[in-house]
Amino acid sequence: MFETPVFTSSAGRDVRRARGWSAVRALAVVLLALLSSAALSDPRDWSGVWDTQWRDGGAVLHLQQDGNRVVGTYPGFEGSVEGRIDGNQLSGTWRDVAGSGEFTFSISPDGQSFMGRFGTGEWWTGVRTDDEVARTFLEVPDLSSPDLTLAAFLRAGNESGEGRSDRLGVALPLLDYSAFEEPLTAYERIGLARMLFQIIDRLTMRVWEIRPGEELAQAGEYTIDQEYRVELTQAGTDRPYTLTFRAGESRNGDDAVAWRLVVPPEEEMRESLDALLEVYDGEVPHSRQHHELRSPRDTMRTFIEQWDNARGGNGELFLETMDLSQIAAAVREEEGALLGEYLIEVLYRIGLPLRQEIPDYPNRRGPYTHFVHPVGVVEIHPFEQEDGSKIWRFSAETMASARALFMALEDMPLAEGTERGESTPFFRIRNHVRAIHRELLRESGGGMELWQWLALVLWLVVSIPVSWVLSWVVVRLLRLHRTEGEQQLMAPEARFLWPLRLIFIAGIGLLALRILGLPQAVDMPLRVVIGVTLSLAGGWLAYHLVDRASRVIESHSHHFRYRDEVLRSLATSLAKLAVIIGAVLFLAEILSLPYQGVLAGLGIGGLAVALAARSTLENFIGGITLFADKPIEVGDFCRLGDHLGVIEAIGLRSVKVRSLDRTIITIPNAEFVNLYIENFARRDRVLLRTTIHLRYETTPDQLRWVLAEVRKLLLQHPMVTPEPARARFAGFGDHSVDVEIFAYVSTSDFNEFLAVQEDIFLRLIDVVDESGTGFAFPSTVNYLARDSGVDAERTERAEAIMRELRKGNELPFPEFDLHTRSELRDTLDYPPEGSVNSGSRADANK
Repeated sequence: MFETPVFTSSAGRDVRRARGWSAVRALAVVLLALLSSAALSDPRDWSGVWDTQWRDGGAVLHLQQDGNRVVGTYPGFEGSVEGRIDGNQLSGTWRDVAGSGEFTFSISPDGQSFMGRFGTGEWWTGVRTDDEVARTFLEVPDLSSPDLTLAAFLRAGNESGEGRSDRLGVALPLLDYSAFEEPLTAYERIGLARMLFQIIDRLTMRVWEIRPGEELAQAGEYTIDQEYRVELTQAGTDRPYTLTFRAGESRNGDDAVAWRLVVPPEEEMRESLDALLEVYDGEVPHSRQHHELRSPRDTMRTFIEQWDNARGGNGELFLETMDLSQIAAAVREEEGALLGEYLIEVLYRIGLPLRQEIPDYPNRRGPYTHFVHPVGVVEIHPFEQEDGSKIWRFSAETMASARALFMALEDMPLAEGTERGESTPFFRIRNHVRAIHRELLRESGGGMELWQWLALVLWLVVSIPVSWVLSWVVVRLLRLHRTEGEQQLMAPEARFLWPLRLIFIAGIGLLALRILGLPQAVDMPLRVVIGVTLSLAGGWLAYHLVDRASRVIESHSHHFRYRDEVLRSLATSLAKLAVIIGAVLFLAEILSLPYQGVLAGLGIGGLAVALAARSTLENFIGGITLFADKPIEVGDFCRLGDHLGVIEAIGLRSVKVRSLDRTIITIPNAEFVNLYIENFARRDRVLLRTTIHLRYETTPDQLRWVLAEVRKLLLQHPMVTPEPARARFAGFGDHSVDVEIFAYVSTSDFNEFLAVQEDIFLRLIDVVDESGTGFAFPSTVNYLARDSGVDAERTERAEAIMRELRKGNELPFPEFDLHTRSELRDTLDYPPEGSVNSGSRADANK
């Protein structure tokens, strides 16, 4: 796209690279400008059906865009909108039976939703909806018979929900408001339609049975203003309610008769609704009350609604609708989801009824039977809760027969009007297998189909080599190689490779179980085997990973302070303990062991036992602490409080120590962990520290000679570490001048240290002897001398200097002034002239 000259030098390459990047950046800027310009000049498409809401309602809004002009309608309120587009904003006016006003919408970047305002700042939001919703709310329903009219009305009410009365606007053409003399607004019509729906929703009926008899018409031909009444009842109470349908003219412009549901007067409907709500404590159930599963209708409705959530991973409420007590707890969630999908598939083939066709009586005693087949039944049973309340679930027998029912109905096409969402991976795979060859779906033992057996064999064939390769890659990436001195048993093959291989095999196995949909008789044993493998291999791997991480941190311990090292040790111990506990709990979960009760018992019921066996538990915990912290090992020579000895044994109750008197001292672990422990076996070298006391007659130069010779001795000795070996004039004692010697001997063997110390002390005697001085000892010396008095000349000179300073206000009390201190600073020669370091100090000052 562009050319740059070729340079051979490094600087030339840098220039070429810089020019190249400049060109790329310039091109990017141009592209961004073009895209921005295109975005601004090409506004987003507003055409389509939008499901909108505002504070107290909402509407299905149908928009049509023509250039920058947009018009639309929301039939539920006989409303319309009109506006113009400016960038990503649509501004204009709205009008409906309630009034009119202005609005401003702003479409989202993906064009799937908008945010808007109208009136005095009220919000108005919307989201694009699918074609099915558009057809439901915008197409004219079939009113050729009362049952079709009632079905359309119930579908509209079911779609609207308890909180979306606006959606009942599409049901207005289904209703006859002739009982009302005064004209009604759309809002009033929807309110009355809502009340009528709440009444019918409390009833139970078979919609297809609601058809006029022969006495009303011949050969299916009806006349205008004919009426048809049907009496419906409330399940459980048998309280009746009469619906009236009236034949009228069709609005399609043809000669067909349209049956509409007559809306009774408001007071009459209110009385009927109050009577029907007695079983619900006088209140209309809220929009999510069916999640409480208080009736067969609630359970069926929740089961169908929650299927989409279950596919998305939020299946708790979906599973609650089924009695899964016969399924092992370890596989209850996944097996329940699979059986639930089998049951959904069965219901899709039976045909999903209107929910008003299912009983809604909470106190019903017997089960509700929805479907019967020679191989199974679909029933919803009541279950008593611990608090005495009752919920309804699909029975355990229904769930046990769900797989067989699906197999029997598999070739049955989906019921008309049923739209199934995306299937789970198991059903997608099974459909692909079905397309390959129908015979692969034949059962071949254990309740499994032939393709499932083949898939298990394929799992073993694929997982073993894949796990070998993946584990080898992980070991190499994490550098989990064997270090020097490690036993072969602790090589990476034992600590990392084999656990990783088992984990990968088990992990691939779990993935296979999720998508193969195996029956419980096969799925449960496989899950137990895989779970035990994951628990043991994962615990083993995690334990050694913690140990390896601790070693890596320990290798960099020279960067740490002591408290950081203690924190590392404590964190390592806690991590190892957590790994062990986690592996045990995971294993208990896999084996369905009631570990929750055991933990609760340890916390509450085991309190008395814990108090009674306090000392035993303290010793046991102390033993675990010793095992995790490892401050000592068998064979270590230690100082333990007031005792010196060799560690003979470390148990879960006590530690045995062989004392210097060759006796055995037993120390309980609870006390041992609180002792001050000095482990001589862990030291890498031994401290040599002593003080030489020289006579006071020693001259300064003699002392300098002794210091130099001792330092030379420490440097020359092969068993003494050069750093921080030192010999310093430490001070004036009561009877001596003292020279302190501080050095480390390069050995951890105390006997060898004593030999080296002896050699150094003997050499020190030679050094002192050669200096001409001697070792001091406590003594008293009496000196007899003539008193020389005070030197008058020096006294006069000092006093004269002080007088001059006083006259000039220059006395250095309490401090020297800043100028004097600056002049005096660093004027002494140190190191003193003639020392080996005096030249380096002079060079540093230059």
